Amino acid sequence: MSAQNKAKVAEFKAAVQAKIQKLLAEFAEGSLSREQFHAIYERYTSQLAVADMAMMSSVPDAIMGVVQDGPPTLAVREAHMGKAVGMAIYHNRTGVLLETLGNFDVAPDKLAPILNDFTMMMQSGKRVDREIRKISAKQWLMFAAGRFTTVVTLFHNEPSDLQSREIERLHHDFEEANHAFFDKKKVDSNKLAYPFLVFVEKKMKKS
Repeated sequence: MSAQNKAKVAEFKAAVQAKIQKLLAEFAEGSLSREQFHAIYERYTSQLAVADMAMMSSVPDAIMGVVQDGPPTLAVREAHMGKAVGMAIYHNRTGVLLETLGNFDVAPDKLAPILNDFTMMMQSGKRVDREIRKISAKQWLMFAAGRFTTVVTLFHNEPSDLQSREIERLHHDFEEANHAFFDKKKVDSNKLAYPFLVFVEKKMKKS
């Protein structure tokens, strides 16, 4: 391999390693899900392997062309990004479904066990942390319990920690805005404000 080609491959490897460091930092701060991290990390590792092959090859340009012709990393990131597609909000005291937002097409038997666990923990005064469950190849559920309500969010792909924290922030604001209504015997969902609408579109109402 010529010195020029060797320098080009070395420069490419350095750029990929810099991207890996950025990827590690992004995951550490919670802006990527594990699913996104694994897909992108695998891509970068493959690129390093191809660069190592090019270093030992007599036709490095042809081998490096394989890397250049692959799908852009942004497309890989987008393909594995968590997207909130629907949400169900339950009243803790009565267990009543207050509202469904977006497209929340989930069988009740996938919700009941975790909702029952949440209820038992709340009744015994235990802290209830968020729960994230994979229910199919591309569907994930996030359960978050508040003082008055429990929110179940349906994601397409695994949510990142940052997205999960954003749902919890919106949940907090939802309960703060509507706490006067939750003190009543019956909650009228049509009178509630829904900060969650910045995440999912309101499709249908249940009272």
